[in-house]
Amino acid sequence: MRRLQRWLPFLVGLPLLGAATFGAGIVVTDHLEDNNTFCTSCHPLHEKKFAEFHPVQGQRVTLAAAHNLEGDKHVKCIECHIGATVTDKMVIKAIAARDTVAYFLGQFQEPTHLRYALGNRTCLKCHATGGQNPEQEDAFHNTAHHHNMPLICYECHTVHPPATTATRFLQHNTVQPLCDACHRRTE
Repeated sequence: MRRLQRWLPFLVGLPLLGAATFGAGIVVTDHLEDNNTFCTSCHPLHEKKFAEFHPVQGQRVTLAAAHNLEGDKHVKCIECHIGATVTDKMVIKAIAARDTVAYFLGQFQEPTHLRYALGNRTCLKCHATGGQNPEQEDAFHNTAHHHNMPLICYECHTVHPPATTATRFLQHNTVQPLCDACHRRTE
């Protein structure tokens, strides 16, 4: 019993210290991530994507850039990359903490893809109608058989690869196989 009393402060204090450190990390990174250049300082792969986040010869060349230029609203990288739920945020912050430790240990490798799927919920936090447009009766997302498609928004609407506003950031070589997959089954 006496041994337990001696170790009790460590057994209780260590998890509390860990939780306080994680909480402080969230507060600090929330502040830092408010600046897009903070993100690109650790993710050099994203420097090109960040350059495309701004107009190229006055044109919005990516969906991300279109979001950055919507009226007075300047969407930041983290607004999409943090997800839509508290769970998303906690998982993403934990991944970022692991990456930070790896960086300081000299073992960081630039991720080549999202390691935590953000899903449609991230798009729907701002686009609540899911692309439905009451002003365009024949719009793709308005048709009943397209309402509950098992696709993620960014499978069709490419976010970072260059595309055009005229195509709603759709690329034929990306979208056509997705259309064909369903329409072959219904023919």
